[in-house]
Amino acid sequence: MRILNRREVEVFEAKIENIYGAKESLREFTVLLSGKEDKIWIANKELFQIPLEKLRVNSVGLYFGRIDGGKLRLSVEGAGIIGLKAEKNVVELDEAHLWDFLRGFDIELKEKVPETKEYVLVKHKNDFLGIAKLEGNTLKNALPKSRKIVSLTK
Repeated sequence: MRILNRREVEVFEAKIENIYGAKESLREFTVLLSGKEDKIWIANKELFQIPLEKLRVNSVGLYFGRIDGGKLRLSVEGAGIIGLKAEKNVVELDEAHLWDFLRGFDIELKEKVPETKEYVLVKHKNDFLGIAKLEGNTLKNALPKSRKIVSLTK
């Protein structure tokens, strides 16, 4: 895992701005990249004022996303952070589709959706639920299995 320099962070910010219209979305964080799977992690800048060499550290930061086939694939938390500033490629679900999405199903949308080859942010009211891939008018669910709701009981 290595800390990205300012220029490398600006490349990610430019990609985020191009896809979602969110400007300066990573400025307040230290951005790290793990070498194996191109996973992106973010951490509070103040964390690195602590002498970490004196501690046993297993991991640092919040999983933000990864590069998947050249495309930025945000985590659920990454979608929430970017979603606050996003101006495009956001699909809002109504109450009827909300639970199907959270259970991991693909959603057939009736309304016009943004045409993009990138992942879109999925939201319901003020809550960002994660990301999905658009294929025509179908939202292909990209929630990890561990985040899906298996059963609904009242």
